[in-house]
Amino acid sequence: MKSRHLFSTPATFVASLFAVLLVASVFVVDLVRSRQQYLTTGSHQVTYHGHMLAEHVARSFDSMEILLDELQPQISQLNPWWKWSPQQGHAFLKSRLTRSLPQIRHLLIFSADGEQRFASFSESPPSINVKDRPYFVQLRNGAGKARYGPYVGRNSQRPTYAVAQRLDFPDGRFAGAIMAGIEPDYFEEFCWSTRPFEEFESALVNAEGHIIGLCRPSDQRGTEEGIGNDFRRVLAGGAFATLPHDLKTSFTETDHFILSVETVAGYPDLRVISLMPKTRLLSQWYKYALQSSLLGAIALLALAIAALLIRRQFKEIGRVTEQLSAHRDTLETRVSEATRELEQRRQGAERIAEAKSRFLAAASHDLRQPLQALRLFVGDLVRSLDGTPHKTLLHRIEQATDAMNEQLECLLEISRLDMADIEPQWASLSVSALFTQLAANYRPTAEAKNVRLVFRPRELSVHSDPVLLGRLLGNLIDNAIKFSPQGTVLVCARWSSKGTRIEVRDNGSGIAPEHQQAVYDEFFQIANVARESHAGLGLGLSIVSRVARLLHAPLTLRSRLHAGSVFSIRLSASTPNGKRLTPVEHLIPKLILVGAESESGRKFAAQAGEWGYGIEPADSADAARGLLAASEAIPIIVMRDFCDIGEALRELLHDYPGIVIRPPGGEVLGLGPYDLTEPVRPARLRALLRSLH
Repeated sequence: MKSRHLFSTPATFVASLFAVLLVASVFVVDLVRSRQQYLTTGSHQVTYHGHMLAEHVARSFDSMEILLDELQPQISQLNPWWKWSPQQGHAFLKSRLTRSLPQIRHLLIFSADGEQRFASFSESPPSINVKDRPYFVQLRNGAGKARYGPYVGRNSQRPTYAVAQRLDFPDGRFAGAIMAGIEPDYFEEFCWSTRPFEEFESALVNAEGHIIGLCRPSDQRGTEEGIGNDFRRVLAGGAFATLPHDLKTSFTETDHFILSVETVAGYPDLRVISLMPKTRLLSQWYKYALQSSLLGAIALLALAIAALLIRRQFKEIGRVTEQLSAHRDTLETRVSEATRELEQRRQGAERIAEAKSRFLAAASHDLRQPLQALRLFVGDLVRSLDGTPHKTLLHRIEQATDAMNEQLECLLEISRLDMADIEPQWASLSVSALFTQLAANYRPTAEAKNVRLVFRPRELSVHSDPVLLGRLLGNLIDNAIKFSPQGTVLVCARWSSKGTRIEVRDNGSGIAPEHQQAVYDEFFQIANVARESHAGLGLGLSIVSRVARLLHAPLTLRSRLHAGSVFSIRLSASTPNGKRLTPVEHLIPKLILVGAESESGRKFAAQAGEWGYGIEPADSADAARGLLAASEAIPIIVMRDFCDIGEALRELLHDYPGIVIRPPGGEVLGLGPYDLTEPVRPARLRALLRSLH
């Protein structure tokens, strides 16, 4: 009665009206929310692309810094540049400009008075002087590195940004500068190929806000107009002219544009400015709003139709629910009964299997004593009736008795392996001694069957159980002798990085591929379909398989029909004192760390440890020198504050090239090419470590 009242006509009308209002509200909220989402997503795209450009600029400048770091000692110490001819200088600089450094327009070397000596673009570069350039003045006054730009290059007459390093004579006097000129088009090419939208604009600017490289829309691409000007008056047609050039925020939003500012890691004087019109970001939202309106109308129509069907569907659901509940109760009862029956059957099968194993063990053991007595009686009877007409019959009785004894021994061995909890007694075992014992046991059997049994021992040791290993190899040898009539059985040992492998080879009839897995099953025999007693029970390889698992020795078989068989096991090698062998680890140079107690030193040690370097701290320059003299290593000096590191450490760096890591804030002259300022980029640090190997 309650259900019929709930789905009456007034209730259905109220529910339908409520659903319509709910859908309309959701539609409006969704449009407002989706508009904000489109703006947020666009903002993230602009910010992400600006971050990507900043990372790209940082990697590009790092590559140039590393190139200049490598060139500085090469042309100052190993191959003095002031002795070069114009052809030598041009050839050397040109050879260092590869396709992997497209951001470099040219490499130049200037003398101490600012005269251009060598250029990568010409053997006879124009005669220009750069002694008035700010970067050259900084280097002449003692700075080790300098950057400057943008400015109009005197060689190319195009906008340029310079990265330069100081060159010194061997006595420390200023010799000149090596400069790499940046190609602004490289920034535009990379930005253009990765831009998220056509209307996207971006610029690489210096600390004063002047544009170094500019990425513009397609209708303005390819021109140098705007480079060197203030980005606020160039980007977006000057829409940001009122903003301060040193923006303190990384994200700015106006009524029509979104602007992102990203600093270049490791280069605080460089920034990447990116912006995008909001109309472009919302173009997809207008299409979405139209589609949502159509879908909303369809949804309202569907609600009207659904209201007519809800009552019928709920009635049907109630009826089906009652049926499912009844079926569930019945199914639970049946599952419980089936589970109990399966458990009873499992327990019964386990009891039968255990009883069978116990019966087999007991029967094999009880029959062993009378069988031994029977063998003795048969032997006495053969000797007493030697030469009588019954000799052939007595010989057959003796063979049958021996076969029965062998079969009972196998059954007893199987029962012991199945019933007993056997723990291997591990020891270091000589392969040569093991082979000597096996030869004494099985060579008479091989000679009696006209089989040549050959052992090839080696001076190796293995880690295993001597008794179980002898039983395993004995079964393999006995099996090979049986199936190699008038042939050869070879037992050999081989060493590899994975351990010692012992092989038993024969030249018998071989085993077909379809039988190579079944030969390890109990009572399986390929050539004994009639179950003749003299051929055994087929338990030898089953015993071998069980013992191999106990010894953790992988067992493999290689065989082909009419081509013999090879059974092999792999054992852990051991040293003469019984310890397992371990591989020799590859050694890399250690790092002698001076300043390990500082926070920067601990960070460096953690980073170098992840790269596989060993760290050894040193309290002083003398301690570091002693460690460096004792083994091949690289010195690393971490300065706590900005000050001179001292004459002792300078001499240490002169004798043992290494790396100096110091806090930002100034320059320390004469520290060599591997003088790094925090924060240090991991990629650059790792590249310098590799170059010092």
